[in-house]
This record gives sequence, C-alpha cells and structure tokens, in this order.
Amino acid sequence: QINVLQAKKKFEILDAMLSFMHAQFTFFQQGYSLLHELDPYMKKLATELDQLVIDSAVEKREMEHKHALIQQRSLPSPQDFSYDDSKVEFNVDAPNGVVMEGYLLMKIGIFNGEVLMSVRVSVPLRRWFSIQNSQLVYQKKLKDVLTVVVEDLRLCTVKPCEDIERRFCFEVVSPTKSCMLQADSEKLRQAWIQAVQASIASAYRESPDCFYIE
Repeated sequence: QINVLQAKKKFEILDAMLSFMHAQFTFFQQGYSLLHELDPYMKKLATELDQLVIDSAVEKREMEHKHALIQQRSLPSPQDFSYDDSKVEFNVDAPNGVVMEGYLLMKIGIFNGEVLMSVRVSVPLRRWFSIQNSQLVYQKKLKDVLTVVVEDLRLCTVKPCEDIERRFCFEVVSPTKSCMLQADSEKLRQAWIQAVQASIASAYRESPDCFYIE
C-alpha cells in the first residue's frame, strides 16, 4: 500500500507540472496575440520616429547655418577699422596716444560674482580694444563712443591665463573687476600683455606720487 501511495503522488506532481505548463502556454499565447495586433501600430510609430529624427537633424543644420550668418553680421565689418593682423607692435609714446589697438574677445565680471558681460563659445563678443590715456577701452564700431573697461591701469595687473579651455587668453585685474581677454594668436597675446605692462610703467613714471597721501 505504501508503494501504491508513493506512485500516486508521482502522478499528482506530474499533473500539477502539466497544468502549470498549460497555463504558461496560454499566457504567452495571449501575449503574442495582443502584440501581434499592435504590430501595425508599432511599425507606424517607428516610421514616424525615423522621420522625426531626420527632421530634427535638418532643423539643427538650418539653425546652425542661420546662427553663423547672424554671428558674421554682428561682427564689425573690415571697413570699420584699419587693422593689419601682422602688426603687433605697441608704442607707449605714440603721437595719437594710442599705445596699442586691435580685436579681442572679452569676458568681464566684478568680484562679487555678478557677471557684467559674458561670452559663450558659440557667440563670441568681439570688440576693437585700445590702450590710451592709461585706460583700457573698446568700441563696437568706429564711430561709437569709447567704452571704458579699466579706468586706471596703474591699479591693475596683467597675466596670461593657461588653465582654461580657450587659447591665447590673458587677464587684466583691477581692485573691483577682472577682465578676461582673448587674442587671435600667441604673438598678439604677448604683445597685449607687454603693452599693458608698458602702459602701467609709463603711467607711474608720469605721476609716481599720485597714490600717496601725506
């Protein structure tokens, strides 16, 4: 009787396993039928998605092209200034008082963290800078009024900036603000740094005691 009982239990286990397999078969068959009905919709959705990707790429190229055109129009025209890229000399004793001048990209901020003028990589702020009357100034166009960046170079220091992503950068630091500038080449950067240093030295020679209070 014990052997008969054990054999009966084996049949019960096999029957339970078979019922479980039938249940799994029914579940997956119903899932397949449902997904099969959704197949046309999924194909349509995939086609629309491919078209959206293509349209997005085309729109991106068009926007980049428009942005490039706007950027070119925003830059001063070559007729606005007479400037020779090969001329990088400076003269602290220039008859017109202009020690050095040329195009620079700029980023200016004050020390409390507020950004006065910022420059993004995609939209550089390019201006015509000059050093004159112991001041660092710039113009957007030839007839524009001079905008003073640094009022008195005697209060400033100048140094090259190597630990940033942009190349050919240097910084003019005053007690209240810092001015990050980018030249078009290493030769121009060195010339601007030397011009600022020479202007500072020249200004001190002209009025060495202006900052001493008796």
